[in-house]
Amino acid sequence: MPKTRDNHYVPQWHQKGFVSERENELCHLKQKIIILPNGTEKIIPPSKKWQTPTQRFYQKDLYTTFFGDEINDEIEKKLFGYIDDNGSHAVKAFLTDDPAEWHQHFESFFSYLDAQKIRTPKGLDWIKSHYPELSQNDLMKEMQSVRSLHCTLWAEGVRELVSAEDSAVKFIVSDHPVTVYNNACPPDSKLCKYPNDPDISLKGSQTIFPLDKNRCLILTNLEYAKAPESVDPLEPRTNAAKMRQSMVNTIEFINTRKLSDEEVTKINYIIKSRSNESVAAGSDSWLHPDNEVHCDWADLKHVLLPPSSELYRYGGEMLAKFDDGHVHYQDEFGRQTPESSFLKKTIDEKMLGPNDSCGCGSGRKFKKCCRDIPIEKRSTWSYLSIRERNLALCNAIRDVLGLNKGKSWDDVRRELSDEQVSEIYRFYSVLWPTDTDIYSMLPKPDGKFRGLYTGPLDIRRIGIHALAMAPHFEEFLIQHPFINPNNVKPEFSPVETPNSYKYQALKDFRFMLMIEPYIGLGLVNLIPDPCCFDYSLHREMLDMAASRKGTFISLSDHLLHLHLMTEDLLNSTYMRPREVRKRMLLSEFPHLTDRQVEDVNDTLDEKSKIDPLIPLQKLGDQFMPFSIAPNYEMGLFLAQVTGSVIVTDSESRWVEFHGAQHRNQGIANYPWSEVYDTVTMVPVDSQAMNSFRKSTSANFVMYRDWLKSSHALVASNNSEQNAISEKKAQAVELDIKIKAHEPGGDSINFTALVPEGGLYDKNVQRLLLKSNCTDYNDKALAVYYLSS
Repeated sequence: MPKTRDNHYVPQWHQKGFVSERENELCHLKQKIIILPNGTEKIIPPSKKWQTPTQRFYQKDLYTTFFGDEINDEIEKKLFGYIDDNGSHAVKAFLTDDPAEWHQHFESFFSYLDAQKIRTPKGLDWIKSHYPELSQNDLMKEMQSVRSLHCTLWAEGVRELVSAEDSAVKFIVSDHPVTVYNNACPPDSKLCKYPNDPDISLKGSQTIFPLDKNRCLILTNLEYAKAPESVDPLEPRTNAAKMRQSMVNTIEFINTRKLSDEEVTKINYIIKSRSNESVAAGSDSWLHPDNEVHCDWADLKHVLLPPSSELYRYGGEMLAKFDDGHVHYQDEFGRQTPESSFLKKTIDEKMLGPNDSCGCGSGRKFKKCCRDIPIEKRSTWSYLSIRERNLALCNAIRDVLGLNKGKSWDDVRRELSDEQVSEIYRFYSVLWPTDTDIYSMLPKPDGKFRGLYTGPLDIRRIGIHALAMAPHFEEFLIQHPFINPNNVKPEFSPVETPNSYKYQALKDFRFMLMIEPYIGLGLVNLIPDPCCFDYSLHREMLDMAASRKGTFISLSDHLLHLHLMTEDLLNSTYMRPREVRKRMLLSEFPHLTDRQVEDVNDTLDEKSKIDPLIPLQKLGDQFMPFSIAPNYEMGLFLAQVTGSVIVTDSESRWVEFHGAQHRNQGIANYPWSEVYDTVTMVPVDSQAMNSFRKSTSANFVMYRDWLKSSHALVASNNSEQNAISEKKAQAVELDIKIKAHEPGGDSINFTALVPEGGLYDKNVQRLLLKSNCTDYNDKALAVYYLSS
């Protein structure tokens, strides 16, 4: 059977809907811009030709995959064959005025629309632009993985069908038929630079899709439709998470507007402006809207806005009761919990003085924080910041446990109640509802020297390496150790079953109070796991982790895990009768003698007097999680989202990250190795550890400056020998000082992994692409490994 290699990215049946003057032919206008070797653009004069749907809007081997010499066309036949078959029926349904037809074909229509957006050469180049490198086979795999990326946000918006029946000018079709318009993004803007379109999650982004020459679909975000003059068109819409389910009314389409010649021409102008190379129409005269439209790009928004009198159909809240009694709630933005007013804040930047606290909640003065940072690189000012929520949690812990009313920690160990555990974790769940827009709150890749820790999230380990390294960065991120009750079943929730969480609660609460001064002074930021707010991300991340072959667990990590779990077992059972503990120890550790068991119990008796993690009350069976977090996938994910260097003291994680190095023909290169390999120790800033203020001694300042400036070389991809030699000279001097203990205090072992081209993983790039984070780096630049 012959292989299909001429792949139509605009289906022939769809092109036929635009035929007018000539039977089965469209007039095609093509203009191409070529980038010359010297970087300049050469514009190829426009060419015009009448052709059939078979002859245009196709490209050879656009979807073909290759296995050696074997050619495979299954994507064209089986994937797009199915999509196009359903899509043709769906488009026909929306060419009618029958709501029953709309309802029946609603899901298949938006699935087709999403596929049409990414299947064109421009769409495929857009996918490729989010990955450092992709083969043709990999590109086809990723294309299938990101299908349905836009469906939820489109379906939640205002949906309008407009008509050109009364117009002498009809709609045109382009080689990228799904057009995105944002009045703040003219075609020469950064967000429109090929192959990009303004993200549909931006409030002012509107999607245009001509169904045929007489009918066009326009999709508008609700917030913008309601207040087009007052909302920021470049601000993300509320609840911009893409990969989630939502309830919408499938028959609510505004279908009242019949456009004039001028209005159709303006829409055609937008379509042509955002095409790749060519447009087509049933008449030659419709292909030149640029000769008729003379208004500014921003003024075109008026023709796309739905009638305000019809907006009553959209918005509001929905409640659905199921047979089991469960009631599903959803607001107009797809959020499944009502918005909490106490998490919101209103700050007018114009009213802030240079010395006022910054609106982002960092605790720093405005002039030293966000004043000179572009708005798109700031964390949100509209909601309590991560730091503010962490400090609120610390206040709640002290208040609920009575620590600010004279109670001691020994009192907490004796008296911790189920009600206290439940109340504190419930407060945490209120601080972090499942609909949190976490990406608006996380730090952006803004050029700041930032570290992201991945390792054991345990109070007994966090101070050894993570907190010791934190003062050497401008900001240091650690994943929050708390489990979010919103994300677990009731039988595993610390709110619903607090008695099983008492020992873990003791560790969590102590962890927060220990790290609170670092949070308050901005040395550390405890960030929640983004998976808590994105079920699709969580599911895909777990699938990726499970599919990793031969996951490596180092002996040192295994022994550490065993040690901590053994200690947890001994601590949590300390208040049981001595004989009960003895039998338990002999059962769990059969190699111990009776004498050794007695020695363990004696040691525990002494340890209980000073160890803040040993409960002084009898506990039942306890839930005792152990995690090295974030894991490999989320470590890379968060490093790219926040522009961070990865810092780890887990040998297993260190080995895993080696697999993410960029390789040129299978070989990783290290142009900065002579800089980083020279310094093998990190001085511990004891002043920062004790007083939570960075030391100002010359040696510590010199180390921080060297580490930051060396990273700047990597970030700028500066591998010039003069620059490297200068940094190496500093490194030699530093290494001598550190090994001679000139900075004072202790030091820890330091190894850096800094490959040319950085570190990345195709699976993680897919997670980033499908998330609602619109600003992230295409790779992580470095990993620092710390050991004692």
